[in-house]
Amino acid sequence: MSRLAAALLALAALAVAFDARAETAHVAAAAMVQVTGGEVALLFPVEGEELATVAPFAIDATPVTNARFLAFVREHPEWAKGAVPRIFATEGYLAHWGEDGGLGAADPDAPVTNVSWFAAAAYCEARGARLPTEAEWELVARAGERLADGYLEPGYRERVLALVNGRAPVPGPVGRGELNAYGVYDMHGLVWEWVFDVGAALNTADSRSAGDRRLQLLCGGGSAGAADTSDYAAFLRYAFRSGLSGDYAGGGLGFRCAS
Repeated sequence: MSRLAAALLALAALAVAFDARAETAHVAAAAMVQVTGGEVALLFPVEGEELATVAPFAIDATPVTNARFLAFVREHPEWAKGAVPRIFATEGYLAHWGEDGGLGAADPDAPVTNVSWFAAAAYCEARGARLPTEAEWELVARAGERLADGYLEPGYRERVLALVNGRAPVPGPVGRGELNAYGVYDMHGLVWEWVFDVGAALNTADSRSAGDRRLQLLCGGGSAGAADTSDYAAFLRYAFRSGLSGDYAGGGLGFRCAS
């Protein structure tokens, strides 16, 4: 073998090793933050149930990335693009990935999107975790830059609304956006996120007949009874969740895990 051929083979081997280390680094980026818990006022309180009590829990510091979800899919091929039954994910499932089931042009460090609730829940379960409840997510999301209760910081509502309205059509890498007082990144500025009880804000005929606590949400009644009628970003979040079904997979919707 000539010296040139040997050198080319060595460079190729280095490139493969570099790619493997890079992917490992992407996958190993998951980290969780401990949250003390507490009481959180949801946007639509019901008289006598104004505050939701949240027990201590842990939550991912960043949304789950494309690279981390790809590693999950490789271990659980039943969740691969093209393999998931339509009952668990709509046609748009992982639509931004390559046709070969790999990432294609998707940024490995960007939040994975186009994932259904079922796929997100399966990912978290495989990690021994779960999706955060709505109350847990809202408790973390209301943190400001310095205070656990961001509403006590001047300009909090306006800043969150600007982050939501300023999202890029294709989200960039996680962990480079806003950092809140808990040490959690990107709660508002990258994507919407699944929560475990996503249907909790959606009234059905069954829930109405059963006297569901969110009965006030019907026909816009919730907006009049909202805890903070000036919190437009919260209205957007609750309205978005209310329109979701578990099989939905959209380009602006990702997730993170809790435990």
